[in-house]
Amino acid sequence: MNLPDLTVTDVRQHVYCPRIPYYRYTLPLERPVTAKMDLGREEHETTSAKESRRTLKAYGIKEGERRFGVDLYSRQLHLRGKIDMVIFTRYELIPVEYKMTSGVGLHHKYQLAAYAMLAEHTFSCTVSRAFVYLTPEKRAVEVPITAAMRERVRRVLRELRRSVWNERLPAPTPHRGRCTGCEYRRFCGDVLAGGA
Repeated sequence: MNLPDLTVTDVRQHVYCPRIPYYRYTLPLERPVTAKMDLGREEHETTSAKESRRTLKAYGIKEGERRFGVDLYSRQLHLRGKIDMVIFTRYELIPVEYKMTSGVGLHHKYQLAAYAMLAEHTFSCTVSRAFVYLTPEKRAVEVPITAAMRERVRRVLRELRRSVWNERLPAPTPHRGRCTGCEYRRFCGDVLAGGA
């Protein structure tokens, strides 16, 4: 089986629940689109339009150039992604991801770490921090990008490739509340049997 390049979304979803990207690659089905996904897409478009008119004050930055919907790729990592926004200043490059939530989860942090790694490969620079912009609160949360986070992203990529290559169903997330709105819930017989 030849695996295609993985995506940053795969990294985020693997940390959230490793079964989501597994199903995406091993089930010959079109991915179901939920109402939450549609709402999220609309929110991203609205936020980008507003963001282009705002100052960079929310990020603690006085001057910088913004680019929206930036495609990133690393041949070395066999990873690609499209980040919501990148801020280019005189001294640094800062990835920004919009989230329609009130908090930053571990899966969001590793998504940003993966974007940071891709930005480093794409623009030949070092990324030391990124931001999650929480759209309901109109607030930016800084996420430092550490060596440990980079290593975790590499480990996630290895785990995901091994799981898909071997067609071995990973264990579900231990946070069963996440199963409620999952588009792949109907495939998880063990989760359904467990009452989630």
